[in-house]
Amino acid sequence: MASTTRFQRKYDHRLRELVRATGNIEVALQRGVPPSTARGWVRGTQADVVTIDVADMNVQQLQQEILTLRKRVERLVTLFRLVMILLKIAGFSLANARIPIQAEKRKLLRAIERSQSVLPLRIVLGVLRLSPSRYHSWKREEECGLEDMQSQHHG
Repeated sequence: MASTTRFQRKYDHRLRELVRATGNIEVALQRGVPPSTARGWVRGTQADVVTIDVADMNVQQLQQEILTLRKRVERLVTLFRLVMILLKIAGFSLANARIPIQAEKRKLLRAIERSQSVLPLRIVLGVLRLSPSRYHSWKREEECGLEDMQSQHHG
């Protein structure tokens, strides 16, 4: 017995909305949409559309949004540079610091995990001045209580 594969076509949402708004299926039929599909668009209810807020902005609103975001990025970069300089001057490095409190180590590990949606792990660890081996050691230890050991192996 031979099986048949049915191909489902996809249609431009603007065409569907035009047919639904006008009630006229001719424009869809002229473009090869099957009559039953076009009639379904007229009868059907409008589906909720998930979008982003900037899709509805005009050019002037988008330009204002860009200017606002540029100013925010400039402030964040400035703050980041100040913090980085402060940490370097203070000689701070996680390579020389112990974090004996489990809750604090968990907070740091969670912050590292969250940051990976924006930055590669290698860069995050570099900013924190935390060696990859120590980070992965902490990750492994997380399952057994995050005890901070003074030995080189678990430091």
